[in-house]
Amino acid sequence: MIVINTEDCYLCKACERACPNEALKLNPLKVCMLCGNCVNACPNDALSLREINIDGKKIKQIGYNPSKCDLCEECVKVCPNNLKIEENKLKGFCVGCMKCIDACPDGFVGMEGVVEPNKKEIILPKEPIVVTDDCVGCGICANECPVNAIEIKDNKAVVDESKCIYCSICAQTCPWNAIFVAGRKVPKRDKTIKKFEVDEELCIGCGVCVEVCPRNLIKIENMVAIPPVGCPACGLCVNACPVNAITLEVEYEPPKPVSEEGLVWVEENCNYCGSCAIKCPTSAIINKRGLKLPTKRKTEEKEKFRMCVRCGACTVVCPTGALKLGKVTHNGKEYNRIEFSPSFCDKCGKCVEVCPYNVLELTDNEEMPLKGFCVMCLKCVEACENALVLK
Repeated sequence: MIVINTEDCYLCKACERACPNEALKLNPLKVCMLCGNCVNACPNDALSLREINIDGKKIKQIGYNPSKCDLCEECVKVCPNNLKIEENKLKGFCVGCMKCIDACPDGFVGMEGVVEPNKKEIILPKEPIVVTDDCVGCGICANECPVNAIEIKDNKAVVDESKCIYCSICAQTCPWNAIFVAGRKVPKRDKTIKKFEVDEELCIGCGVCVEVCPRNLIKIENMVAIPPVGCPACGLCVNACPVNAITLEVEYEPPKPVSEEGLVWVEENCNYCGSCAIKCPTSAIINKRGLKLPTKRKTEEKEKFRMCVRCGACTVVCPTGALKLGKVTHNGKEYNRIEFSPSFCDKCGKCVEVCPYNVLELTDNEEMPLKGFCVMCLKCVEACENALVLK
């Protein structure tokens, strides 16, 4: 089975793009587990679980005979991960080609029993927020900071701790994992590179983009820059190009709640049933699943979970004092909560603009013109004690 060091992964998705059969998806990580469920479910013996020998090493793979397959989808129903039928083809099973391993520029991808994924030795800083020497000064963190607490000085991100609310958006977004909040590694925020192109007519093959790329991912062929298969999307090449020949468009998913204290989402326990969102009186949780109900067949829609984490970004920018960071006590322990005074709200929308988790929303209800803030009532925990816990 393919294994990935997700803690150090830059989320360039080179491995995902290199997989010829879409058996690997990142963030959240889903790989073909070679569990054999699909093989056992197939009524036509179109699938098989077998071992092949490559360079003296035994590698498991799923064998597939399309001539026996009638696309009945019995295998898809029992697959815990990526198996799907698309364009009259079965996709999502691992054939053991190891192209994903070859594609990773830092060796963070491996195969169980064959090659271990690399690990980056990092001494986690103890300070509240630290920018390490891995920072390349790309400015992505500064652009994404909801309270404008970061600026680039001497090609390195500098955090104004008097403004910082420690929401960890910068650490989740940093292309090169150079920011640490509260002395720990945080899960990476997902992103999609919508466009990464080089205009061949404009490119002069000067190689400046190659020089500034932190991992030498860009190549020059026939005097034209060639973008890599996978890229962390720091944008240094775009900024450095003297003839504006490079276009990079990146779409970021909302960041993930990462607090180790307070109201904590346990991602691996979540089945995206939505009961927590239904129970929340202020719509502070958005929970969607990638299943078509009631058949529970998988769809292309991503499973989503977002919630207000009471980071306080909205309270910082609120010009009228309608939003404030308050306190509430549960089981003898004090927690942050968002307090909202509707009579003070002028519906300016500044809170909605800065919300890192995209949960705040203005409404047409004059009595409650804003929704999406967490008051720590814990009704969501009552609805689901497996995926939402109070720590």
